[in-house]
Amino acid sequence: MKTLFPLASIGIALALTATGSATAQTINYGELEALFKEPVTTSATGKPQRQTEVPVTMDIITAEDIRRSGANDIPEILRNVAGVDVWRWTNGATDVGVRGYNQAASPRLLVLVNGRQVYLDHYGVTTWNAIPVELSEIRQIEVVKGPNSALFGFNAVAGVINIITFSPLYDDVNTATLRGGTQKYRQVSLVNTLKAGDRAGLKISAGASDADEFDTDASALEDRLRRGPERRSLSLDGLVQVTDDMQWGVELTRSHLEYTDTLSIYTPSRATTDTYSARTSLTGESGWGLWEASIYRNWLEADLDSGGVSSDLPITNSVTVAKLQDLFKVGADHSFRISGEYRHNTMEVVPHKEATVSYDVYSAGGMWDWSVSKSVSLTNAVRVDHLRLDRSGPVTLANFPSATGPFTNDDYDKNLTEYSFNSSLAWRPTKLDTVRVMASRGVQLPSMLAFGYHDGFPPNPGSPLPIYSRISGSPDIDPMSVMNYELGYDRQIPQIDALARFSLYRQTSKNLIGDVDPTRISSIDFNTFPIPVDFLFGNVGSSDATGLEVGMDGRIGTAWRWGLNYAFEIVDDDLVAAYNDGNPTAVAFEDSTPRHKVNGRIGYTRGGFEADLFANYVSGYRVPQYQPGAGMWGLADVEDRITLSGRVGYHLNDIITVAVEGLSFNQTSHRETSLPEVERRLYFSVRADY
Repeated sequence: MKTLFPLASIGIALALTATGSATAQTINYGELEALFKEPVTTSATGKPQRQTEVPVTMDIITAEDIRRSGANDIPEILRNVAGVDVWRWTNGATDVGVRGYNQAASPRLLVLVNGRQVYLDHYGVTTWNAIPVELSEIRQIEVVKGPNSALFGFNAVAGVINIITFSPLYDDVNTATLRGGTQKYRQVSLVNTLKAGDRAGLKISAGASDADEFDTDASALEDRLRRGPERRSLSLDGLVQVTDDMQWGVELTRSHLEYTDTLSIYTPSRATTDTYSARTSLTGESGWGLWEASIYRNWLEADLDSGGVSSDLPITNSVTVAKLQDLFKVGADHSFRISGEYRHNTMEVVPHKEATVSYDVYSAGGMWDWSVSKSVSLTNAVRVDHLRLDRSGPVTLANFPSATGPFTNDDYDKNLTEYSFNSSLAWRPTKLDTVRVMASRGVQLPSMLAFGYHDGFPPNPGSPLPIYSRISGSPDIDPMSVMNYELGYDRQIPQIDALARFSLYRQTSKNLIGDVDPTRISSIDFNTFPIPVDFLFGNVGSSDATGLEVGMDGRIGTAWRWGLNYAFEIVDDDLVAAYNDGNPTAVAFEDSTPRHKVNGRIGYTRGGFEADLFANYVSGYRVPQYQPGAGMWGLADVEDRITLSGRVGYHLNDIITVAVEGLSFNQTSHRETSLPEVERRLYFSVRADY
């Protein structure tokens, strides 16, 4: 049981002691959408902006888009966004990449829910089904593309998925959903809002789902590991108008998963994941501007079982983040945001819990948004992160206390300082056109496992060694950095009620993180270290990417809506620390990034009837595949594919909606990864909005 309420009490204390003279605090998205006739965001600069005004490349998926998608999880919704790659490993596990570089346990994409990180630091991954959010409570999903660490925080090197839910104070959402279908899929979801006049609101959401795993052919190892995925989720989100000039928010969440996951070394694993979180925030407006103070803590308990001898890998990880920021104006043309953040991250080296790996990060950032003229604006942001790494406790191997690992605690006594920035020049020659020139640098930290996990296992049959170290992190890993240059153009076409978008970009990624040949790590003296290291995380080289995205979305009258987008990308890897000379590694972005992706959609509404059809084309690519017998990686071919998904729904009355939904319904199965093929999924759903 986790102690959630002490953090909530901190928020109460802040609310009782803070002062101010504000007239507005958190943003009422509903009122702004009604005013501007389009989705509005505050995430990039802190102030309300239209999608076409933000200084980043951003796509916004609305609540209506989500409801009509026919999807049963967030990755299936993201599949239709230009430049997004979705790999479904099993019925309960997916990885999502933005602008290429997708991989098992993909670490490059920062995912937030209402400003709280749901990205898991133990493996540097987003476990999508562990996000404690029901689809019917999401107001919008913001897909921010490219490095944006200076604006959103580190690990936002490919982009940011910013999930914004309906406000418990401003919105009134009461929804229940039942869904069932193929693979014995069963889901129930509930979102309910409770109000105390116009001064306080509480939103409660809960969900549960069960299913069978895909039955497509797999290797003997994969067949032994697969299991039916289960998901349980609960969230409480409260917002109180403490005074006329101040608001206090509290959020508590819990999720539980049982599923088959894929580790970053492309090994399938039986996984059980439990997450907990507690967050409290205080916002207000004073003579110093619009300010926010927040603190949250995320807990993770995970168990990974790869099916081998002594293969159990239990992990506990917690992160505490405290943040203070202020948004203010100087004159009519200059907006500034300053922020400070403290982060403490720790992972127990289980099973001897007296050993821990941890780091503290002290961050400072600033943003300047300058309206140079009516048609030109300049936005600059910079952030500096200083990390202090530490390890305490025994340095012996977890399963073999008599043997030491490859590093001592003194090796972890080190500091890292990294900077990131975002710069955007926007020119609006007309009210309908926006041209952006952007440059940015983002930083990705190594995961906690990559930094500090090590374990011992029995030797392979016939080995003269009594034991060997199977997997190890390394304190010598450098953070990965991504430099991005981009040209963007938006054109509103009122004659057909459409928005056309174009982006051309060039990226360079340095210090890629992956599994390396341990003998190439100069800090380990293998002449004196008696136990070989099988897997060792390290920096494996660099990579360049060039791509473009074009798309258009629009409506025809009130009945029809449509969209079409295309993404092209070519990746060139330069790997300098490959695992075993001449053999592929778990880092193979040049092969695993598809060159071409095309997404199309069309929707129709008449009376209570609505229908939506989505088409996705992805060109062929090759996915790394671990080969246990050979002890190295190969590449599995994934052929070109076209998949169709859709939904047909009917509103029986003002409360009840029934729908038939299909994912990849045009074929029995198709391959997306080196694990089992993804099957056709058909569902029937009933939704009540009361």
